[in-house]
Parts: sequence; C-alpha cells; structure tokens
Amino acid sequence: GHVDHGKTSLVQCLTGIDTDRLKEEKRRGLSIEPGVAPLKLPSGRHVALIDVPGHSDFVKNAIRGLIAVDMAILVVAADDGIMPQTRDHLAILNFLGIKSGFVVLSKADLVDSETLELATMDIQETLNGSFLERKPIIPFSAIDRQGLPQIFSTIEREIDCVQVKSTNAAFRLWIDQARSLPGFGTIVSGTVLSGSVKPDDTVELLPAGKQIKVRFIEVHHCRVDKALAGQRAGLNLPGVSLQEVDHGMSLAAPGVIRPARFLNCQLSLIRAANRPLLNHQRIRLFVGTGSTTALLVIMQKDQINPGETALVQLRAFQPLAVLPGDAFLICMLDQHRIIGGGRILETSGEKFRGANAQGTLNYLQLLLRGDIEGFLDLYFSRFPNAPVSLEQMARASCFAPERIRTAVAQRVQKGELLSLNEEGYYERRRFDSLKAKIVGIVQELLLKDSFKLAAGIEEIRFQLNPNLSPALLNRALDELVRDGKLAPAKGGYLIPGLSGRHSCQREQLIEEAYRFARERGYDSFHAGSFQKQYGDIYDCKEVKKVLDHMHAQRKLVRLNDGRFLTTEAMQELKERIVDFIQQKGSITIKDCQNLLGFGRSKVIPILEYLDHTGVTRRKDDARILVTPAPRSNNPRDCQ
Repeated sequence: GHVDHGKTSLVQCLTGIDTDRLKEEKRRGLSIEPGVAPLKLPSGRHVALIDVPGHSDFVKNAIRGLIAVDMAILVVAADDGIMPQTRDHLAILNFLGIKSGFVVLSKADLVDSETLELATMDIQETLNGSFLERKPIIPFSAIDRQGLPQIFSTIEREIDCVQVKSTNAAFRLWIDQARSLPGFGTIVSGTVLSGSVKPDDTVELLPAGKQIKVRFIEVHHCRVDKALAGQRAGLNLPGVSLQEVDHGMSLAAPGVIRPARFLNCQLSLIRAANRPLLNHQRIRLFVGTGSTTALLVIMQKDQINPGETALVQLRAFQPLAVLPGDAFLICMLDQHRIIGGGRILETSGEKFRGANAQGTLNYLQLLLRGDIEGFLDLYFSRFPNAPVSLEQMARASCFAPERIRTAVAQRVQKGELLSLNEEGYYERRRFDSLKAKIVGIVQELLLKDSFKLAAGIEEIRFQLNPNLSPALLNRALDELVRDGKLAPAKGGYLIPGLSGRHSCQREQLIEEAYRFARERGYDSFHAGSFQKQYGDIYDCKEVKKVLDHMHAQRKLVRLNDGRFLTTEAMQELKERIVDFIQQKGSITIKDCQNLLGFGRSKVIPILEYLDHTGVTRRKDDARILVTPAPRSNNPRDCQ
C-alpha cells in the first residue's frame, strides 16, 4: 500500500512486532527496508508477514520484499483512498502472479460511515480485473482494533487458496538481507523458493559461482535442522565475507542455475504508462531481489504501446541467476514507477537476431501455449549430438519438472526416446539414423585402406561429428555389436565378413617383402634395407605400410628398434635362447652374441623382445626364464 497508510501498524497489531527497526525509519516515521514479522494464527499455523515500504523512493526495496510472497494484504487508508503507490503495488503483485489476498481499509476510526462506504466503492472499482476483485474489504483501526478478528479469520481462509511452493524441486533462495555476526561470519536471509536445505549442505552462491557448505540455519531466529520451501530462513555461510554478497544474489543447489545475460520474455506494458517502449531502449530491470540496467530488444515490432504485450529479449548488463518462469518488472531509467513486467520464458546464450528470429519465435510461442509435446520436439532437435537430462529441460522451460518427467516417461514407453541413464534422453529415430551412419563409416574406412584391420572409435566420432557425446557413441557401438552388425577388434571395430582387397601392385609388394624377410633369416631388417635392395621400384611409405600390415597379420615380428623378423625366425631364436638358459641357468649379451653370431646392436632388441613377451626377465647383467618355457612348434606363439 501507499506510504503512511498504516501497514506497519497493522503488522504490529497482528504480531506485536514493530518492523521499523532502523534509526532512519524511526526518525522519518516511514518504512525504508522490508520488515519481517512471524505470525502464529489462532489455528496454530505459522506465516511470515512482509511489511514493504510504500514511499515511491523505495520501490526497489518494496519489490525485494514482495518477490517471494504467496499472498497479499493491500492496505488502503480510509481518509486517503486509492493513491499512486496503491496502484503501483497492485501492479507489482499482478506481475508477480499473486492470486490470493484481501484488502484492509485502515484508519476507519478517522472517517464517518458514508466516507467509509465511498472509499470501499472506490477500492472495488480500482480492483476490477485484478486478483483482488471481489475479495473481502475489511475496515480496520489500529487505535481500537476494530476489524482485527475478521482479519485473522480472513487470513486463515485465504491461506487455504495459496498454491504452496514445491519442496521436491531443487533448493533455491533469493538473498534479501545480509549481515555479519562476530564469531559466526556472514548470515544471509531470504525466502526458500523451492526445495529444502540442511546444515552441511553445499550450496552455490550466484552469479559468483562460489560453492559453500552451510554451517547452521535459523527460521525466525530459531535453529532448525532443515528449512523448507516457503519458509523465511537465515543461512550461516562460513568463508564468505559480507562484501561478497549483495541483494539480488541467490543461493541454489550446485549446478541448478547457469547465470545468463540474455532473457527471452513476454513483456506487458501497463495502460497507465505515459509513453511507449521503443526498440533498443535502456530500462531498469527488477528480477529476484536485485535490479540492473538492461537493453530492451522487441522481437516483432518497433515499439510497445501502453496496454500491449510483446515478446522481447532483455539484455542485462550483468549475468543474472534466473530460471524460466521467474517474474520480472521494469521501469524507466529516470523514474521509480513500475510500468511493466512479465515472465522469463527462456535464458539464452545468444542475442536475438534476424537470422535466428523464426526459430526463436516458434520456440517461445510453444512455451506460451504450454505445448509440452511441441516443446520436447523442438528442444531435442537442438541437441543432435548429445542426450538431454530432465534438469536441462526444466532449466530451459517454464514447465514444472513433474510435468516434464511424465511426458518424457511416456515417450520412452512408446519407444520414441532412448534413456541413457544418468546421461539423459535421446530421440530414438535420430539414434537409429546414427547407428546406420556408423556402419557406413566403418565400411568406408575399411575399404578405403586394405591394410586397415579396424576402424578406431575416434576415427568414427570424427567422421560423424567431433562433438558427439561419448556416452551416445558407446551406446550405439554396443547395440551394433549386440546386433552383429559390428565386431570389436584390437583398436576399434570391424564389419563381420568384410575384408578389403589389395591392388595387384600391393599384392606383389607383400610377396616380395615376405620373400625378402625369409631370405634374411635371423638377420633383422627395416624398411630401408628392403628399399636399398629394390631401389626405387616401391615407394618408401608404401613399404612401411606393408611391413606394418604384415606385422598386424602376425607374419612378421617387430622389435623395439623398429626392425622386423619373420615369426618363424623369431620362434627359432626363442627356442635356442631358452635351451641355452635351461642348460646354463641364464644368458648374457655376450653369450647371446656367441650363440647367434650377431653383434651387440642386433642381440639386445631380440632379448628385449623376449623380456616384453614374458619369456625372460633381466637379472643383473643376464636374463633368466620367467617360468619354465614349454617347447612350441607354433611360430605364432612369438606374437
């Protein structure tokens, strides 16, 4: 209500508490900051009364107090009637979506019955079309307490109409007060908007992004084990200085809110506004318990006339910790009077421009219509490379989490959505298309390079989309393996029954390389040795590919120095070295040189290979057997 209409006196009569606690408030005889007074009703139920200032200079303080209320008592002085701040506060309450309340006609002892009746008629006319239309109007006097019993009983009745805040949603609280107590540190207060919070819970201070563990909680100066949605609560935040918190900041469960600057909204301009709002005009934006300057971008027109509603993007000058569905208010930069407000429909990461206009408008229209099925279709189309969680969908829309959960569960049951457990959900038709693409990519990779034994996961991801979610790709590969369309192989996946054919020239090179390796016997070689013998007949890169391919096919053994031997030659060398160790107990590098007739540079890679394959191990300057080695006639045992 208007300044000096008796709001603080009414609170004092109801609770016995004087909410004007500041020296300046006492000196000036008016409220400056919102005051809080707990009230226990005759029925035993508890409510908190928020006494907001009525002076036009303190409209931002009034908004801070009203932002989380469930119900309103509009106070109008019988000797004054409807005044400017009466209308302003009524507009604020309408924009905040308050649905319950009634009117108290204060100072009834100062007027006669005829004036009281005229004041009542004036109030009824003003309230037409508002949430207070046809609500009780109770004459009241703080002097003789006339009407006080009716006020108590009306509060009781109206409370039954209040839609309570959800305790099942994630914790969230707008900070409207902050103070520091010696020995305890910073304590912040506000109304719990949703969820609950307990001592030792970790909360996130936004938009700063700092995570803090709550030390203790008070509700109306009493320590409690838990604060629930709807309660006024004070939280002790250790390790946070008073300079780090301010009005307009919020506390929330970690990860629930991502601060944003671009807010896509529906904005209504009140009929009493004295001029239109222009595109790209700067305005004062009130959201939560704070305010900031914002640039107004009107989406489908050049201006908003008084009484009109339009889709807009508000570009705040600083990040705001808001969610879709939050209410906001605006005023001109040079005025204190609230001229408009509405609801945030979407927090966006990009500016509204002509290039993305139609897609954004379609999306916002779906939200306005409450079309959750259309919203899900459009929202999933925005994420072709990753699953989407229920929390993401709730953050991106005004729909209640329970409604989203139900709609998604129905789609999963119909087979339209795929559940990836904690990762979220993905469209089944898009997932089936993804699997078909994967099979095609694997086939193309294998046929493109006949030496390739398997397509690697990162190769597949790169061909599909480098940003593809690992969880999504792994799920698709698992299903393809389960269905027999792919088979796991060392380093990746192959298609059962598919093998690439070598060209005639490559087949010839493979035969020449294998003949060369057999002719070398125990003498290891590298690609340069082969190239030196055959000159420029074969490309050096192609020779290396062939030798790597023959190694993968287990026809050659690659030693640590990059040289090659045939598997048969390596098996024979292994048997000779094992026989020597079984007879002598160990073998040194010099023993091996004498045994095989090689120099040191060729003996060491052979011994290291046997160490690597678990046949021998090094002990001081010699090698011993790891376990008694059975004799094998299979050259592939060297692999």
